[in-house]
Amino acid sequence: MIKFGYVMGFRNPRELSKLADADFYAAMFEQIEYLDQTGFDTIWTTEHHFVDDDGYLSSVMPMMAAMAARTKRVKVGSFVLLGPFYHPLRLAEDAALIDVISNGRLRLGIGVGYRREEFDIFQISRKERVGRTLEAIEILKRAWTGERFDFEGKHFNFKNARVLPKPISPKGPELLWGGMNPESIKRSATLDLGFACNLGSGEIRKYHEALRKLGKDPAAYSVVNTRQVYVADSEEQAWDEIAPGLMYQMELYGKWLDEGGIDTAGRYRPDAGALRRSAILGPPRRVIEQLEGLIAQTPATEIALGMQQPGLDPKLAMHSLKRFSTEVLPVLSNG
Repeated sequence: MIKFGYVMGFRNPRELSKLADADFYAAMFEQIEYLDQTGFDTIWTTEHHFVDDDGYLSSVMPMMAAMAARTKRVKVGSFVLLGPFYHPLRLAEDAALIDVISNGRLRLGIGVGYRREEFDIFQISRKERVGRTLEAIEILKRAWTGERFDFEGKHFNFKNARVLPKPISPKGPELLWGGMNPESIKRSATLDLGFACNLGSGEIRKYHEALRKLGKDPAAYSVVNTRQVYVADSEEQAWDEIAPGLMYQMELYGKWLDEGGIDTAGRYRPDAGALRRSAILGPPRRVIEQLEGLIAQTPATEIALGMQQPGLDPKLAMHSLKRFSTEVLPVLSNG
């Protein structure tokens, strides 16, 4: 049975919102505590840095620790954490601690990043982003055994390291690879990781095909896919409420991806018609029908919902979340 997650970017852009940051974060934790009481499987965070007047979450590990401390049941995860900007031993330590305080509820989606500004300010070469992240993943796996180990790589070298406390999860927190291009999709399978994506069924099938070529069973791996979902009395009302934030978000992502030289085949553009068609929105019955169609066509194990659009009044997002949890989720869970 498919699972449902909830994506939170903690974005409070000044051009769309007058809410003070402290009040905004308080509202986000109301959503987090509510999600813990519902049938959602994971609350996912995202990560970007140096985004002017936006509030985009940059401190992912502290936030997931706070989420873990404020919840009892729901898992917490990164969708995705930007691997090149972390020292892997510090990341291993922080992740292990969060896994312990959450009693094994941490999931880590990891990507290589693409924004030139982030690499420039952190003084890390974009040419090193894949190599640094691959070494980090190997270090994480070895660190979470709780045993001492040495590591000799191109980017990281150390001896006699030991990371404690040892995670609650037997092999450490679940790792998922985040990527968009064909090479990155295949890399997920090669690394023996789950797949975190915001793409379509075709890309997920390529991931499954890559797993099969390696003699692996796709049923043993997580595939988390995202969709913009919003519940209201009508499709028109839903679109009116989320459109400003969704258009703002797509314009910013499109700019970043273009500057990073990433070919997205026009997926990230502030095209109102295309965005409205791709979003799942409207009254509960319509949302149920659209999600049932998506589930039938897309071989994902979890759909992570984007509902709190940048600048959207949190009260409106909470109203949509409650309607989804009480009027949509029970139907899909019993389907």
